[in-house]
Amino acid sequence: MAGADLAGIGRRWQAKIAASPEYTIVPHDNVFRLGLNRYPVRESVFLENQQLLSRLCRDYSDACLEDCFSGEERRNQEGEYYVISSRSSAPCIRHGRSDIHALLDHDLTLVRGVGPAVSARLRSKGCKTLRDMARMRKYRPSALSVLEVLEQEPAAVCRLSTVRKGAAHPLTLLTSGLFSPESFRFVDIETLGIFGRPVILIGLGYFRDGELQVKQYLLRDISEEAPALSAFMEEIPEDAVLVSFNGRSFDIPYIADRLAYYGLPPLPATPHYDLLHPSRRLWKHAVPDCRLGTLEARILDITRDEDLPGALVPEWYCTYMETKNPGPLIPIVEHNRQDVVSLAFLLERLVSEWYERLRFS
Repeated sequence: MAGADLAGIGRRWQAKIAASPEYTIVPHDNVFRLGLNRYPVRESVFLENQQLLSRLCRDYSDACLEDCFSGEERRNQEGEYYVISSRSSAPCIRHGRSDIHALLDHDLTLVRGVGPAVSARLRSKGCKTLRDMARMRKYRPSALSVLEVLEQEPAAVCRLSTVRKGAAHPLTLLTSGLFSPESFRFVDIETLGIFGRPVILIGLGYFRDGELQVKQYLLRDISEEAPALSAFMEEIPEDAVLVSFNGRSFDIPYIADRLAYYGLPPLPATPHYDLLHPSRRLWKHAVPDCRLGTLEARILDITRDEDLPGALVPEWYCTYMETKNPGPLIPIVEHNRQDVVSLAFLLERLVSEWYERLRFS
């Protein structure tokens, strides 16, 4: 796609976003109206962020983007792109494969046709594990089939649990402990809005040498979307394990849509752990909502300074495109980076807490 065409697309998106933002400002922080809008922004929060935007534009009026971030310009077959690299401490993975295999072996409902009631009846008769079931004539073939899968690669075990328990079930989440930590890819994106609009920032985290390394592919211009997507794909090997927050509904389908738009190869069919639903299932009575920011503050004890609501990202990015002032990008990049880091710590916390609950259930 020609650069002039992409520049024109960028200008059209700016005009469209300016004319009809997707969020709704809720006057006087009305709690009732907050629940009626899909993308509500409290009036007080909006005004605070408008002041922040003005300050950032003023402070960085003479700066260029490359001076504000420790990034690097690179080139691939699709063109130039800009990547920001950083490091963070990594969470400690406390449960090994033997722990997870023991839990799986004690879940009789992994056998087709065995539900909670049948499982309880079998347990009352002394059948505690899948290996016990394999000694029963009625269940031997199906139990042996499950045990055979449990000896295979972690991806096969994940598929089995997903089919029998569901993608959002805690046991399926715990199968993540069977994979090498180096295979995880923590993914979070920022976009210009709903599906069909460009991705403006792709955050990617992975474990290397005992640290969490983060790469952020930031679009300096809409014309860099295809190169950024291609560069991101180079970091997703066939044996990768994706981790996201609401990524099954948003991030991953969105990336797939943008890859198809440019005719780029699709994402590999890798295991994907979406942490939203296991979080909601575990903490729905402990927190007012299950937004990632809320879980950070209430569960992970992570505090963000001047965090930008995701609903305002398109307008702030458009302000950058209109003025080339990099100030509005600074909180967008930091917001995205913290999302990626929080995913790693949230996965560890979820696995730890669900393991303890299921171990004693």
